[in-house]
Amino acid sequence: MRIGMVTACYKPVINGVTRMVSLYKQYLEALGHEVYVFTLGEPDPAGDEDRVVRSSAMPLGESGYYVSVGYSSEARALIQEMDIIHCHHLFMSVELAHRYARCPIVYTNHTRYDLYSGTYSPLPQPAADVLMRRIWPEFTDFADVVITPSESVKQVMLDFGVRRPIEVIENGVDLRPFQSPPTPLTKTELGIPEESVLLTYVGRLSMEKNLPRLLEQFAIAQDIVPHLHLLLIGGGPIKDDLPHLAQKLKIENHVHFTGPLGYEVVANYLAAADIFVTASESEVHPLTVIEAMAAGLPIVAPSSPGIVDTVLSGASGLLTKHVKGGLAASIVGLAMNPNLREAMVENASEASLRYDIEGTVTQTVALYEKLCEERPDLKREREHGRWVIKESSQPLLAQLQKLLRPPERDGTDRPRWWEDWFERERPKERERREP
Repeated sequence: MRIGMVTACYKPVINGVTRMVSLYKQYLEALGHEVYVFTLGEPDPAGDEDRVVRSSAMPLGESGYYVSVGYSSEARALIQEMDIIHCHHLFMSVELAHRYARCPIVYTNHTRYDLYSGTYSPLPQPAADVLMRRIWPEFTDFADVVITPSESVKQVMLDFGVRRPIEVIENGVDLRPFQSPPTPLTKTELGIPEESVLLTYVGRLSMEKNLPRLLEQFAIAQDIVPHLHLLLIGGGPIKDDLPHLAQKLKIENHVHFTGPLGYEVVANYLAAADIFVTASESEVHPLTVIEAMAAGLPIVAPSSPGIVDTVLSGASGLLTKHVKGGLAASIVGLAMNPNLREAMVENASEASLRYDIEGTVTQTVALYEKLCEERPDLKREREHGRWVIKESSQPLLAQLQKLLRPPERDGTDRPRWWEDWFERERPKERERREP
């Protein structure tokens, strides 16, 4: 098959989506498929792989993401030759795929957009939820099938009104480097006392990962267990704020930062750790947790969707319903009980085996083949464009209006954005789509 992976970012950006797209490309090509990556922005300074097709776009700060109104002529021509399109981001990526492709479209939901909308928009969470109940179903309608990596996030998407068929295919990783790291590091080599209990976090240093709360909970635990240390692996927008918070909490001598690391060396650092910890409640099916389990690390984390599908509390880790207080208690409980940690090492390693990337690719190829045979895309409407208005959207829009309604001064004077969002007429040439 000729398979097009459509993504809003790719290498050199380091995140879970880039990692999944890269693994898909590697393993699908090993099976003899012809895989293209359609993305935006500048080439990888280290050199792009074969069949990475980039279109010019405007960068969104230093995030690694770009915005564009369309693909290049080369990308448009190639995408029409694909047998299957697999989108890994919502919004622009899946809409562009729908606009140009002439084949079935699969969309994998890697992100808790409901939580991100409350974190990164000026809207309060209830208003963000109203908005997502309109946006999520509208944009997933551009695909033929939605993949979600966990049952709990499938339920979240159904609760937000997603209408397309949803298949659960768990994320997979290449387990081998984590089971047998090429150059394992020791605590001493990291400048950490060998007798310490070392906690490790791997991922973006960003607000949605709840890292300030993680440092606060670590400070409580470290006050009880003085030989605790925390290693934070990754980079991100709050990388400069966290050392200041550590200093304020008086744990700066026990918190260590590596900065962003290449995927190929992360396993070497995990080899020095005793426990993997995260305070993030916005995960879908976290690759870093799976990789830590493959490395034999017990997990301490919130019992939130995505994580509860991956970690069995009491067996491969300890999950808490209350990050504030509960995370510190779980850290202390594991740090002070080496026998429990040792039992969880074996359980975590065994549990990780179900997430081998080869199984993920096998299930995904079976779905591709089914779609290529059934061709549901031939029944999918070719209309494209954002903010497709439906009668079913009106109650949600009314609720959003009520939540956001600015104070009236003379009964009619409202800000310009209010008119732009809610009171402009629908373009007459746009057809109404039935629910």
